[in-house]
Amino acid sequence: MKPAAICFFDLDGTLLTSDSVVSESSVGALRELRAKNIMPIIATGRTLCEIEHVLEATGMTSVIAMNGQYVLYDGEKVYTNPIDVEEIKALHQGTQSQNVEMAFYTEAKIRGTAQNEVMEKHYRYLGEESPDVDAELYLKEPIYMLLLLLEKGDDYFPERFSYFQFVRNTPFSNDVVPKGGSKAQGIAKLLEVMGFEDVPTYAFGDGMNDLEMFGAVDHAIAMENAVPALKEKAEFVTADNNSDGIEKGLRLCGLL
Repeated sequence: MKPAAICFFDLDGTLLTSDSVVSESSVGALRELRAKNIMPIIATGRTLCEIEHVLEATGMTSVIAMNGQYVLYDGEKVYTNPIDVEEIKALHQGTQSQNVEMAFYTEAKIRGTAQNEVMEKHYRYLGEESPDVDAELYLKEPIYMLLLLLEKGDDYFPERFSYFQFVRNTPFSNDVVPKGGSKAQGIAKLLEVMGFEDVPTYAFGDGMNDLEMFGAVDHAIAMENAVPALKEKAEFVTADNNSDGIEKGLRLCGLL
């Protein structure tokens, strides 16, 4: 059945509180949305194995994962965009020259090229354990997203690897996807494949990797804790992620 509307939710700083959990008010709001035939969809830089607790807590079954590289609708895979192996190999060589470690993302696992302090800081920041090491995972399985683990030196990579898009997503990392890859691209593919181009779309976000997503939906809602550039693109600004911002934002834009 075609939904009456679709609402996309970023996770960190948006649907998740600072304790990396979904608030009771948000769980209730998502339940209300589904009762009104409005489909809530997670739109995140994370992969599926990182968000199992969110799916369980919310009952959500649709995900734009890894910044648009892997898309599920109602539990079914509708779009994937694996990264070219030779391009990963070249970037891996570049990171080694700069003493920067990487993480490889499939839909089911994360593996690092090596353990180091920045890797530990990043995953601690997300409330996760550092991944196991397998520097050759990209030679064995499709990789949909990469992470560069670095606190500075961002400019080195875009200048040399123009076929990738680099977005700083935490103080300790850059998300890496193919050029043009984004949550917006994943949303566009979902709407196209499912025949939902005429369905009204909404999105909630807080970070720089939500900018393209805000441009891809009909109505954009920024959290109070969002970066200024995102607030400028928003139709509404709701309360922060620790103050029932999701429920309040859904009421602001008329979905509840």
